[in-house]
Amino acid sequence: MFLVTNACTDEESGEEKIETDIKYAIKPMNCPNAINVYKNTMHSYKELPLRYSETQVIHRREKSGELNGLFRVQMFHQDDDHTFLMEDQIEQEISDIMDIAEKIYGTFGLTYVAELSTRPDDFMGAPELWDEAEASLKRILDKKYGEGQYEINEGDGAFYGPKIDLKMKDCIGREWQMGTIQLDFQLPLNFDLRYIAADGTQKRPVMIHRAIFGSFERFIGILIENFKGAFPFWASPYQVGIVPIRTEHNAYAKEVETLLRKAGIRVEADYSDENMKTKIKGFKKYKDPYILVLGDKEAENRTVSVNVRGNKQMNGIALQDFIDLCVKMNRERTLEVIDTL
Repeated sequence: MFLVTNACTDEESGEEKIETDIKYAIKPMNCPNAINVYKNTMHSYKELPLRYSETQVIHRREKSGELNGLFRVQMFHQDDDHTFLMEDQIEQEISDIMDIAEKIYGTFGLTYVAELSTRPDDFMGAPELWDEAEASLKRILDKKYGEGQYEINEGDGAFYGPKIDLKMKDCIGREWQMGTIQLDFQLPLNFDLRYIAADGTQKRPVMIHRAIFGSFERFIGILIENFKGAFPFWASPYQVGIVPIRTEHNAYAKEVETLLRKAGIRVEADYSDENMKTKIKGFKKYKDPYILVLGDKEAENRTVSVNVRGNKQMNGIALQDFIDLCVKMNRERTLEVIDTL
């Protein structure tokens, strides 16, 4: 807990008055949110698995000297999901989650390794429940990767259950935890969670805590370092820069900009009276995948000259062909910038 001071201004004196009696708590996890939503009503086995997904801010008090750019922060955003399910649904659910992780990481060209973290010293609950949960995760990993083809981190599980951590390396070889899949028999017991089974009796669900990106801040940090700021076309903050050679070419440049924006392309243009080389250099600094250079010939023929990231130059490309290519790359999320127009 921490004390928050609320400041307000006295209307007569104009002086600031301080109130110091309001307390707030920094949230370390999202689990209670999903648990309380689940408990709002009694659920049937027909509803399970029941998934509650949210993106929320959570906090960690890191030790002195451990903060590290975007990779380790004290306040971060997490793509949290809490799934309530029956025991016979565990294997399929976790397998599906890992398939989702592979698809998302693969879209960015990132690889990962799986690590099973087992019971810590300060564990909660009965040892036999832990043994059951760890055995379930081992079966899943053996089936997916093969026996012994994943890492085991003894004693590093969460206090409420064992977990599968998905770890990846950044461009200089440092390993970071990204996604996590945590199997939890304890919190459903502690919070007395129930569902109506097929035979009409009340049974206790199992809970899975899941995050694919983990920390969005950390994931973005890995992407920035992995691509060295030169993101694939579909992920670039700005995808196309427009450089009219002289101010009299601004009218055609604005038409090109409008058409690109209508097609969903993120575009920026420099309509200043700076010389062409200076404007191109500015866009190259921010690693725009494509820079369009527009002059008399381009305006007359409704074409574009394209400066491709990496210093390749292509001239006389039909404007509509260029727009169609950009739309295709956004749709297909091509990892490499296509430079064969």
